[in-house]
Amino acid sequence: MKKFFFSLLAICVCHTSQSKTIIDSSEPPKKPTYRNLRFSNIQDYWFVGVSSGAAIYFGDHDKQLEIEERFSPKFEIFAAKWFNDSFGFRLNIGGIEYKGLTQNRSLSTGKIFDPKQRLLHQRLKYVSTNADLLINVSNDLQGYNYYRTYNFIPFASLGLIVGLDHAKATRLSPGMGILQTFRLNDHLDFHLDLRGNIHGDGFDGEYGGRDFDVTLAAMLGINFKFW
Repeated sequence: MKKFFFSLLAICVCHTSQSKTIIDSSEPPKKPTYRNLRFSNIQDYWFVGVSSGAAIYFGDHDKQLEIEERFSPKFEIFAAKWFNDSFGFRLNIGGIEYKGLTQNRSLSTGKIFDPKQRLLHQRLKYVSTNADLLINVSNDLQGYNYYRTYNFIPFASLGLIVGLDHAKATRLSPGMGILQTFRLNDHLDFHLDLRGNIHGDGFDGEYGGRDFDVTLAAMLGINFKFW
């Protein structure tokens, strides 16, 4: 009788285990929400992109001009790589022009703004390049998530700006900013890029009472991800 009882119990246990295995195998596998970054692979976690938006130059006499008249278009292209879940590097190149006012006729368009102050409108064509250290704060606070919709990424920048017209000025332009990305799918992000840079005084041909001029830019664009 005891042998029969234990044999029956063993058959029930085996049948239950087999049924559970069949049920589990029929369930579709869940898609992972977390992926470890492969730090050693140089080919992984690259992204490239394009941005366009508006920029403004803060020179010695530009404050006399209405703020809406000082905005100029700006365009950038870039390539970047994440080294781990917190730090990355981005290299970009961009430019077009800045608008402002001049009192010494440097880069003047010839259009008079205020004859009493001898102020004329000014346009400054340029090309700039920046090397950015990216810091993904969202990953630092919440952990890396491949499927996260929004990422908050401050950055510090070392740049160079070159004048393309008769000024032929070149200046170092350190800066900082915030990159915000919004996930569209596995390979595309939409982004908002806010950037500020400083330049040595005189890049616009005007030397005044301060040691440097400032530029600000706000741009929208698309990232193409390779990972």
